[in-house]
Amino acid sequence: DNFKDSVIDDFVESYLHGETPIPCVKCNQTVKFRDLLKVARDLGADCMATGHYIQRIVNEQTGMAELHRAVDVTKDQSYFLFATTQEQLEFLRFPPLRMIDRMRLAYTILACRRIKDWRSLETVPVATWLETLSGPRTVKHIWAPLLRAKFDGDFSQVPATYIWSRLVRTTDTRSKDGSTEKMCFLPNGYMELIDALAAAIRRKGGEIHTGATVNQVRVYGERVVGLLIDGQELDSDGVVLTAQTPISRRLLPPEAAHVSAQWGQLEGFLGIVCMLLVLRRRLTPYYTLNITDPSIPFTGVIETTNLIDPACVGGYHLVYLPKYVSPDSAYARMPDDELRTTFLGYLRRMFPDLRDDDIAAIRIGRERYVEPLHPLGATDLIPPVASEIAGLYLTNTGQIYPQLTNGESVCAFARATATQIASRQQLLAQPGPLPTTNAGIGVPQ
Repeated sequence: DNFKDSVIDDFVESYLHGETPIPCVKCNQTVKFRDLLKVARDLGADCMATGHYIQRIVNEQTGMAELHRAVDVTKDQSYFLFATTQEQLEFLRFPPLRMIDRMRLAYTILACRRIKDWRSLETVPVATWLETLSGPRTVKHIWAPLLRAKFDGDFSQVPATYIWSRLVRTTDTRSKDGSTEKMCFLPNGYMELIDALAAAIRRKGGEIHTGATVNQVRVYGERVVGLLIDGQELDSDGVVLTAQTPISRRLLPPEAAHVSAQWGQLEGFLGIVCMLLVLRRRLTPYYTLNITDPSIPFTGVIETTNLIDPACVGGYHLVYLPKYVSPDSAYARMPDDELRTTFLGYLRRMFPDLRDDDIAAIRIGRERYVEPLHPLGATDLIPPVASEIAGLYLTNTGQIYPQLTNGESVCAFARATATQIASRQQLLAQPGPLPTTNAGIGVPQ
């Protein structure tokens, strides 16, 4: 009845008066974007997608959605949507990719699986490589927004290895038929791993001292002789620095200036600000919801309790809103109260039904050094684990490459380097001249 009253009757009436009716425009104004859109809202939908060939672009300055002509002008339908209101456009979504683009996106994933020599990618800009495989439209609408969010706007120096390693990792976590996600988690979080490691150290006779301030590594004659801790000297023939490279460099004495210079050739890190929401209900059905809308400040909505059982966290639902930030980012300096208000406002734009009583708690976390940066062709600048000073070692996430810096790769890297460091310390303990610097102890790949 609505279609007859709003479209058919109007079409007939206009025709009888010698006019040229456009029923598609009338249908969009009434049945589609008035009646159908209301039904979608009443059902609690996050948006309504249509098949119109247009571009919906969010203006980065105003944050408002704009209607633009389709990329394929031969199929452009923007004229039929000229009467679409701003409120409607905020709720509507249009297919960003044509079928050929979707096929090329699938091909990109398959092509990654066939690449075994990642070194051939380390000098290729990621956008150039993706455009070759996926096409310019897919890069514009999918890859570029994701990369822009991940690298706080500038991904010009990011090599193709970045996406290659992530696509390989993502497909590795699924069953052979692709239908099942295969991921694991520690029920009590990373503290479960830390506690187990501490217990193993103590069983082997080791000691753990917390709350101590390490002032400096002590070096004499190209060899480590200990640490300066809280102003007190501690003798040792080996020191392993696991802090991020910029922090580790601050602990080196003047005698290790040449080592500091070597480590400083590759020490870039992005920071992070992250808002954690403890909710009384599920927000989304997804573990990770990546965001390509440039007006949204956080890079994704990570609902970890869609992976772990909410029973592990007292029956609550945990949602993380991370944003990777460069040192000069306004979000890196934003006070916690302002960050909370800003992030919560954008989250409610995405989920209008999120109520205050759904939120049990909110926490803001921030860290300066989180995501190591590996620019184009910089693999050979990654610091080796063993330095030129006997007994001095560096091992941190900046040396994990091209793998993802997740729990699995960190544990594997730690196990490999621990084995190598133990072997080298045995060599250093033997009488005679010091063994060749870095022999057999580079960065595990």
